[in-house]
Amino acid sequence: MRNENIENTSSEEVFFTVEGKITEFHVAETNVNLLSKIENSLAEKNLAGGIAAVINGMPGALANSAMLSFYDGEDMFNFAGLVNGKVVCGVFRDADKIKDGDFIKLVVTKKKDVLYVHSLLRIDDSLLLMPLNTYCGERAFFWSCMKFARNMILFMWIMAFAALFSYVDVSVEKKEYLIVACGIIFFAPLIFWFPFEYWTFRTMRDYSICATEIFAAHGFPRPSDFDIRKGATLFKDHSYGFIGYSCELALKKHKSKYKI
Repeated sequence: MRNENIENTSSEEVFFTVEGKITEFHVAETNVNLLSKIENSLAEKNLAGGIAAVINGMPGALANSAMLSFYDGEDMFNFAGLVNGKVVCGVFRDADKIKDGDFIKLVVTKKKDVLYVHSLLRIDDSLLLMPLNTYCGERAFFWSCMKFARNMILFMWIMAFAALFSYVDVSVEKKEYLIVACGIIFFAPLIFWFPFEYWTFRTMRDYSICATEIFAAHGFPRPSDFDIRKGATLFKDHSYGFIGYSCELALKKHKSKYKI
């Protein structure tokens, strides 16, 4: 299923969605290991039929297109598979939690003969996978930075004023010294934290723009205000659990907050 295209104006790529069951699923910590696993799997199979050519062509298609942009980092997993007869691939922290045969919804861009996955939503339990550092829309990220600055300012005020009045005898200290000290305690955190967090926002803004476009492709309301971190919850995975992001839970909180 292909929904209305969403244009990524920052990268001139076009986001669109694909839904279906993922098959021939392979996952590895590096793209080299992933290609090796796919090739070994093909060597063990005797494929026939129309889909055989697509499966046999996976290693070459991956090596010539999307694999070039894969990220090999700590706790990140590269994956590849087939959805609706198309080769899909990507890299996420929890890609190893996806299983062959899962029904998924993908936000993708096309790179040559491969669909590169920017976001993966597992239909059964609403597990949502997003790229590294891409977890909230642009407005949500801005206000997250400002709220962090506010909290740090309040913390520093409490600690500094508590220390001042605990260790200084205000009854004998000169009034002008106390005014200067209080002024420094009041203004210093304001001067530091708000500009620092605004700089953080400007530096990391591209991630939030990408998140906004991915959320819009998924069809989430008010994508710029959406924050997937609100859906953090425990997912059960066989004998153990892991903390992931539930799209259903995040959307529920999002709609409640904005009265949608």
